[in-house]
Amino acid sequence: MTPTPENRSQRPWRWVLMLALLALGGVVGWLLSRQPPAPEAPVAAQVRTRTPPSQEDAPPPALAATAQPPEAAQPDAAGPAAPIVDEIVVEKPEVCSGEDNLITVRAHTPDGNDAYLHYTVGDGTGQRIPIRVWRNDADGSYEIPQVTVFTKDNTSVTVPIPAYKVKECEPERLVHVMSRRMPNAEDDFEFLAKVVERPAAPGKPAPKPFVPARYVWTFDDEAPETTPGPIVSHSLLGNTGAASMYTQHLIRVDVYDAAGRKETGRSSLQVLNTSFENFDKKGIVTIVAVGTPRFPVVDPDGVVRQTFRLYHRFRGPVRLTKVTTVRAFRGTDEGPPQPEQVDVASLPVSEVPEGKGTEVKVSFDTKAEPDVFAITYSLEGLSAEGHPARGTFSVMRPPPRPTKENSTPVNDPVLLAKIKRARELLKQEYVTDEDIFRLEREGKFADLKVDASQKPSGTVAPAGGPLNGRPRNPGR
Repeated sequence: MTPTPENRSQRPWRWVLMLALLALGGVVGWLLSRQPPAPEAPVAAQVRTRTPPSQEDAPPPALAATAQPPEAAQPDAAGPAAPIVDEIVVEKPEVCSGEDNLITVRAHTPDGNDAYLHYTVGDGTGQRIPIRVWRNDADGSYEIPQVTVFTKDNTSVTVPIPAYKVKECEPERLVHVMSRRMPNAEDDFEFLAKVVERPAAPGKPAPKPFVPARYVWTFDDEAPETTPGPIVSHSLLGNTGAASMYTQHLIRVDVYDAAGRKETGRSSLQVLNTSFENFDKKGIVTIVAVGTPRFPVVDPDGVVRQTFRLYHRFRGPVRLTKVTTVRAFRGTDEGPPQPEQVDVASLPVSEVPEGKGTEVKVSFDTKAEPDVFAITYSLEGLSAEGHPARGTFSVMRPPPRPTKENSTPVNDPVLLAKIKRARELLKQEYVTDEDIFRLEREGKFADLKVDASQKPSGTVAPAGGPLNGRPRNPGR
């Protein structure tokens, strides 16, 4: 068909319209290409949170648990997988400011590394840990901490604790539980309960004083133990044996006064299992030795006699195949001589059974070997499954008794009064730093009134000793 003048005049506009549409499509495509790609689904921990039902109003929305995915570690392809938090249990849906709330964490690893699991809850460590949250005095705000679960190579995941309500009230008093590992021991710990009274508010009467009369201690799920004072010693052997890198413990103390009123304190302990660590990194079964008495004592005949309990944390007995003694000599002006190693045919025991183990008695005649400072027994053996076993323990020469000639006098009248009081309470001629430290924590020196400006009526002549076992005795 021959185009008419009208058709010829419309054709250029059609081409212009088509080109404009193509240009617009290109601009839209370019803009879309500038948008960031859609994020991949995050690696989130599977968390089920649970709190007991509350009879009062729920926490305000600002304090409710968020639905945002928790932070999760992204391990390398060849590294351990991040733990999965199965459940976080909050003991109480609401507490007063400063009142403890027990947080229990349950987790597992997708790659079978559960033996390495360990936990932090806020500033504390443990799988079951009582935490205290305080309200801000200025605006009443508070912050619930987070839980971090670690596995092998410290690969970790962090999740929030379910929100609970922290009310404006405060407890009249708190019970703090402190702990320390005992000297010369692997699993023995000492615990101290301290009752702290809250200061009375201005214009309000002070609460009735609380004077502790007895302390009832509970370690994990064991039977309670009662003490008249605030200190108790306990062995945390645990029931996991060599199965995990850490053992988890919850310690509770109920403090009663003479009227039967009760205050409760709790503490969590996460203890490194050195037996597991040695086997995991070196393939060695560890033989542990604990001596009685804890510090060596020379009998009147010049012989140090100690009983050592040998035990391990693995299945079946460990058979001893070799025992070696290494003698360390006292130093001279030219320095200490090299240690001397001698093979010993055997000890009175040849096998360390599973569980509490066995006891062996050893002695060191300080008069017959005047130049020897310590005798170390090195044990070698095989476990029931054929793994090498190793262990050591030492019998040491105690320091000489303190005298004016071999010691530096202590002229502090306060310390002197404590030493004299310790001798009276313990009925001992000599007391150690450990004795004084323990009695001080028990409050046995609280009533001592000493004028520090006074000149001492006597002096104390301390002598060096093993660890914290320096004997102290007033000089004459």
